[in-house]
Amino acid sequence: MSPEILHEAAEWLVRLDDQPSGREREAFRVWLAQDSEHLEAFQRMQETLAPLQVLKQAPARSALLAFKQQRSAQKLKALALAVLLALPLGLFVQQKGATYLLADIRTGSGEFGTRQLPDGSLLRLDGGSAVDLDFDANTRTVHLLRGEILVDVAKDAARPFKVVTEHGSVRALGTRFVVEQLAEGSRLAMIESSTEVDSHGQRRVVTAGQELHFDATGPGEVQAIDARGVEQAWARHQLVVRERPLVEVLEQLGRNHSGYLLFDRKALANIRVTAVLPVDDSERALRLLARSLPLGIDHYTPWITRVRYLPESTLR
Repeated sequence: MSPEILHEAAEWLVRLDDQPSGREREAFRVWLAQDSEHLEAFQRMQETLAPLQVLKQAPARSALLAFKQQRSAQKLKALALAVLLALPLGLFVQQKGATYLLADIRTGSGEFGTRQLPDGSLLRLDGGSAVDLDFDANTRTVHLLRGEILVDVAKDAARPFKVVTEHGSVRALGTRFVVEQLAEGSRLAMIESSTEVDSHGQRRVVTAGQELHFDATGPGEVQAIDARGVEQAWARHQLVVRERPLVEVLEQLGRNHSGYLLFDRKALANIRVTAVLPVDDSERALRLLARSLPLGIDHYTPWITRVRYLPESTLR
């Protein structure tokens, strides 16, 4: 069962516990009917929580039972979410994935790293990022598995330098650029010189001061950016965005969040953001977003945060 379905089931748990309207209950029935795995995910949650009714004796189990018995809806929902997200391999693995754990180089949430590569190139990693290296006598390849990197490439005409994501590759000889891998696409931002992007058989040359998104359909249109601003934002641990999808912004904040950041991609899909946010302070960044956007920020425990869309009617 995919983590996405488990996350949707967790979201429904919260919504149904918040005195749902008739429309929400009907939407839940539609969601259950869409896929047999939806019902399985919800039943798994109920089955997982059931044993907590009879746990006794062991200190850890007693603590969990006491936690559940407290008459706090927020605490009960937090416990249910924590249990669900812990299946089957644990919250950490489900959030980051096994490839992250086995990567050659990786950074933790809120941890920014710098590494010199075997060829002398300089690699900087955003929080929660991971790469694998493939360097030999003929090639220099960095596989970006998760997150965002800034690369200052050492010149070596005999060995092209590539950054490969699941959506394509970026080829350069000597240059400085940023590559980010997101759930639904990858992003290249050029600071110096130029690169060539190859995505699903389509190629684009991207030069300094330009940005390109590429995904399962190939490369998009080249957009102008402030190259100096991109580099300064990296140095200051800032996220500077202009008309960028909110879900992409939340993905980056989630990599630097000390816990699990839960949000409904479909509900937030049409919201775009123009802002300067502190990447190294995700809580403050979320508060800043909530001030200017129809968002609610819920904290169930220090480890679980949910960002939800607030319909216009609730803002009046």
